[in-house]
Amino acid sequence: MRIQKLAAFLVMTVVTSTQVLGDAILNERATQASSLIAANPTVPAGLFDKAFTALVNDAQLAVIGKQFFEQCGSVQHVQQTQTISAFGGKFDMVMEKGQVVSMTITISDKVPHQIVGLFFGMPSPMLKTMDDAVAALKKLGSGVSFALWKLDDAGGKPIATLNPDTPMAIGSAFKLYVLGTLMEEVKLKKRTPADVVSLRAEGRSLPSGSMQDWPVGAPVTLSTLANMMISISDNTATDTLIATLGRERIEGMLSVMGMKDPQRTLPFLCTSEMFKLKGRQGGAMATAYAALDVAGRRAMLASPAMTGAIDMGQMDSSAFTVPSHVDSVEWFASTNDLCRAMNWIRIAADSQPAESLQVLEGALAINRGLDISRDAFPWVGFKGGSEPGVLNSTYLLKAKNGAWYALSASWNDSEKVIDLQTFAAIVQRTIYVLGANAKE
Repeated sequence: MRIQKLAAFLVMTVVTSTQVLGDAILNERATQASSLIAANPTVPAGLFDKAFTALVNDAQLAVIGKQFFEQCGSVQHVQQTQTISAFGGKFDMVMEKGQVVSMTITISDKVPHQIVGLFFGMPSPMLKTMDDAVAALKKLGSGVSFALWKLDDAGGKPIATLNPDTPMAIGSAFKLYVLGTLMEEVKLKKRTPADVVSLRAEGRSLPSGSMQDWPVGAPVTLSTLANMMISISDNTATDTLIATLGRERIEGMLSVMGMKDPQRTLPFLCTSEMFKLKGRQGGAMATAYAALDVAGRRAMLASPAMTGAIDMGQMDSSAFTVPSHVDSVEWFASTNDLCRAMNWIRIAADSQPAESLQVLEGALAINRGLDISRDAFPWVGFKGGSEPGVLNSTYLLKAKNGAWYALSASWNDSEKVIDLQTFAAIVQRTIYVLGANAKE
């Protein structure tokens, strides 16, 4: 069983108290918990609260610890990275094989301060500098792009990059441009976040998301659609917004938001169109679409075969288990483009009418993506994209010292499914390194 599945057995319990507990006890319990990662783990007697052991027994803990040991080796050092409360914190376990495993721990406020919550994160490469981060990404292969910018109102400047101007398939990260278009409409006072539209049958898409199961005709605000589109990547919310704003309106915003080569993404597809092209006739429709110029593609999207609700009887679900037309039928942007898009959103939210635009910017902060230190980055905006052969993670980060950063990483492979866990581990550790440097 893989580590991420085993780790799911560990249960987090939040404890609140006014009692002040020194860091010494919390660090002692963290060190004791790290001893579970061993070739033949033994669980120290009395370390865990009875409520915890009722859910996760010693045998399960031993299996988890052994699995981590087999992948990462022994724990060399434990260091605290974040204080959650007097009774909880986050730690890094530096591992023998050059990796880092995060640990979140919560202890009881009652003597003897037993562990009531424990979670081991996924192993990450031990990166200490941005050069280390770029080197780790480069090892993934040629289809990787990365950009990290420090932002300002003039645009900002790159801090670290790898193939940052290469257009990449970005999956659902394209939804940032839908959000930006909505913000521009609100900025121009053409719409408000409270405006209401009705869900349409022809606007239903396939998951991710849940709004495809909401009743046809249900009234929803534009703000609700934006929140669903960004926080859980809801495809039906996205298609409803695209229909409301207009395809051409969004296309006109691509360059405004900093995309250097919008032509490759035209026409700007909605998600149901992508599903129809790739999921029927063994991908033949996608192949035909890719061979057309922009005018031909627009005509194809207007044809009876492409309009109307998705007919599940015509869809081949196996089409979405392997990469399909990653290089030709997608949404494309470079990581530099996406950093510029995040900065555009940040600047727009500071303009008038501020309250309305900040509500829409807030959609980015509902889901922080990876486990990112709230000490280092009190505010995190996130949108990612994933499908077979396509991964993207794009962040807008406000550091504790007030500095703003944008980070975007993409990985494409047109031949095989790529490793989300490895990619996410590198991105997470890169943000940790950025946070450590931002404190200085």
